[in-house]
Amino acid sequence: MDFLKKHYEKVLLAVALVALIVSAILLALRINAFSSDLEQAPNPVARVAPAPHAALGTYSNAIVQLAQPPLWTNVTRNPFTPINIGPVIPPPSTNPATEFPVILMSAGRKPFKLLFKTYSYDVATNEGYNFQINFQFRARTFFISRVGDAIKDRYEDTGYRIAAFEKKSVNVDDPTLGRSREKDVSELTVQREGGKPKVLVLSQEAVDEEPVALVRCGVEGQSFERRIGQSIECKRKVYKVVDIVVDSDPKRMVIVDTQTQEQHIIKSQQ
Repeated sequence: MDFLKKHYEKVLLAVALVALIVSAILLALRINAFSSDLEQAPNPVARVAPAPHAALGTYSNAIVQLAQPPLWTNVTRNPFTPINIGPVIPPPSTNPATEFPVILMSAGRKPFKLLFKTYSYDVATNEGYNFQINFQFRARTFFISRVGDAIKDRYEDTGYRIAAFEKKSVNVDDPTLGRSREKDVSELTVQREGGKPKVLVLSQEAVDEEPVALVRCGVEGQSFERRIGQSIECKRKVYKVVDIVVDSDPKRMVIVDTQTQEQHIIKSQQ
């Protein structure tokens, strides 16, 4: 016991050394056994047959054909030569020198701009007064005191004046009442200076009797409106509109060169 107590550390070191030697011997034996197993196992790579070599004749022939392509020996005509299909019809002439520059796009009558809305009536004098007249296509109202006054206010002048007023009424059937009733169809005549009088029926839209032409100077020009008596400036010349016919097919416009007095009749494009 005294020996173990005195040499305890040496004994432990000897035991550890013996264990290490035994582990090394066992590890060497396991490695030798594993190597023997690998040598005896069949080789999977040896079982795969080597890939056959591809024939190079096909590629060689393709290279030769690319270098010397076959010729079209059986074609009797050059395929890139246009075929003669007969005489070519020339397009219509668009020479500006041969075309009249003034073009009539359309012609017609426009709705009259004024609308007769209401009035007051003096039975004793049998006269109308305080006429309300509106623009037909925008919110604008004029109150005109009496016949003969201009249709205007401090902000705007329509160019017309009231020429006459006539109170009228007719009997019409009213399905809602199941009988006839009286309908006010009074007429207000308006006229502008130098123009024809226009009769407006109470609360009814009217059509302007004066025709209007939509004109263009040249194909690329902008369209603009012209009436009878107005001028058209086009290509350094001035023409005067003497007539616009809208009740025919096609519609037409008659203009006169102000310098040469030569007359031109232009038919509508529509």
